[in-house]
Amino acid sequence: MDFRHKITVFTPTYNRAYILENLYRSLQRQSFTDFEWLVVDDGSSDGTKAL
Repeated sequence: MDFRHKITVFTPTYNRAYILENLYRSLQRQSFTDFEWLVVDDGSSDGTKAL
């Protein structure tokens, strides 16, 4: 079995763009880089999708 990433960071969100910005910066600072970030948006209206 071949896995592309060792870790998936799963983030469900709704109208929390400001939190996603902080989380993104935090993920960029991690020393472990073999991960994927999966964001599931539930129809936000605050610009979350634009991030």
